[in-house]
Amino acid sequence: MTHRTRTLVATVAVLAALTGCSADGSADGMTDQAAADDVAALSAEGGQAVVGDDTAQDTEGEDGQQVVQTAHATMTAPDPVAAARQVVVLATRLEGRVDARYEYSGAGEDEPGSASLTLRIPSRSMADLPEDLGKIGEVREFQVATENVTNAAEDLDARITATELSVERMSGLLGRASTTSEIIEAESALTDRQANLERLRSERARLADRVALSTVDVEIYAPERAPEPVEEGPKTFLDGLETGWTAFTAAVRGFLVVVGVLLPWLVLGALVAAVVVVTRRRRRAALTTTSPTGTTSPPPADPAAVSPAVSPAVSPAASPSAPSGGSPAGPSGNA
Repeated sequence: MTHRTRTLVATVAVLAALTGCSADGSADGMTDQAAADDVAALSAEGGQAVVGDDTAQDTEGEDGQQVVQTAHATMTAPDPVAAARQVVVLATRLEGRVDARYEYSGAGEDEPGSASLTLRIPSRSMADLPEDLGKIGEVREFQVATENVTNAAEDLDARITATELSVERMSGLLGRASTTSEIIEAESALTDRQANLERLRSERARLADRVALSTVDVEIYAPERAPEPVEEGPKTFLDGLETGWTAFTAAVRGFLVVVGVLLPWLVLGALVAAVVVVTRRRRRAALTTTSPTGTTSPPPADPAAVSPAVSPAVSPAASPSAPSGGSPAGPSGNA
């Protein structure tokens, strides 16, 4: 196959991809298949793909793996603020930078102060960083977490290469366009591909920065104010019992603290409630002892002092032996 034939085949492939993008009307004009066609066409012509962005070259390990490292360090120093300034000097000497910095000078001997920093240190200097920090203060804790991003970096590199090839071919197609419709379609597709290329390059640059510079959070305290290191969970029955007892005593102390805080308010509330109850009882007693006309009624007699009531004598008229009418009957016979 001659060079002209290969060029014609590649042009037809690009036109087919462009026609499909125009028919769909999507904002992202280039599909993965079109990018693959461009790469295949370039390989057929014997060309080589070169990534135009220098940020694609990362700091790789000895085995070619690209690893993102994040670390957290806890330090103690008699003067945390002065130690923080020495840490800044150390980061500059290691060709790193300081992304965040906080210093609290304290208010005297009882509050010696503290400091915290977020450093970006070159990955090659991470192995010696604990020793370098140990020259400034006592390193109580140093934790490192790693993330392998080799596959993500290779995927971005391939997509950037394919997009760059597509942009080059669309630029050539735009230069050969003869009609207004062809120019508009080519410009729209070229703009979409350029925007996608810039987005991929930015994402690749961020990943390269994370690989090249490790993030280290450093906290500096005074020796007497340093937090206790986080211990692992209990492993035996006695460890579990000790942990439970510690949690129980801590809960009791917290409850007593809450009670101590609320006790003065509870006492005040009880006094106010007692005053209200006594006032209401006095008002009720005054209302019950005062008549509506304003005169005071005699106090009620004691039920225990009242003698039992004597039943009245039965009247002669109510006696069952008395006759129902007139006076009592006299002796029988005539006078």
